Amino acid sequence: MRKIVQVIALVLFLSLPAMAQKAPTWDVYGGYSYMRADFGGVDQPLQGWDFAVGQNVNSWFGGVLDFTGHYAHPGGVNVNVHTFAAGPRFSYRKVKNVVPFAQVLLGGVRGSRGYLGATGLSQTKIDFGFSAGGGLDLKFNKHVAVRIIQADYLVTPFLGLRQDNLRASAGLVFYLGGK
Repeated sequence: MRKIVQVIALVLFLSLPAMAQKAPTWDVYGGYSYMRADFGGVDQPLQGWDFAVGQNVNSWFGGVLDFTGHYAHPGGVNVNVHTFAAGPRFSYRKVKNVVPFAQVLLGGVRGSRGYLGATGLSQTKIDFGFSAGGGLDLKFNKHVAVRIIQADYLVTPFLGLRQDNLRASAGLVFYLGGK
């Protein structure tokens, strides 16, 4: 009986690396993004793109680099906001085709506005940015998924004021490699 328990324990121990192979090494995401920007108490809808590259350390933890661009033209003024951030991502991979995740990102935000696109009348500012949020990926197969939703709360400090922004995006995820 003791030998059977030892064999079962050995088999379970040796199978741990196989259980960790559920996560891809890399995931590359690109998609449409919508942002409700807070301009000193005035909400401005912006539309754009979101691009992210993630590396998974194991099946539940990894790191991500995220880049976004959002644009609008209220009253003839060109407004754009770009973010570049990095941080940890926590994923839950226990359900076969669904991967929910949460992330916290720190980085920079570049905002600019220009009247009718004229270079001489534009203002640009780069400042610290913080975002926290999460999303849900629906896997088609082991290499492709659809990010049904990613929602983030983005804090920016432009003009010496705190802006509380909301961002949502959706698009395609490509999984590369395997752990």
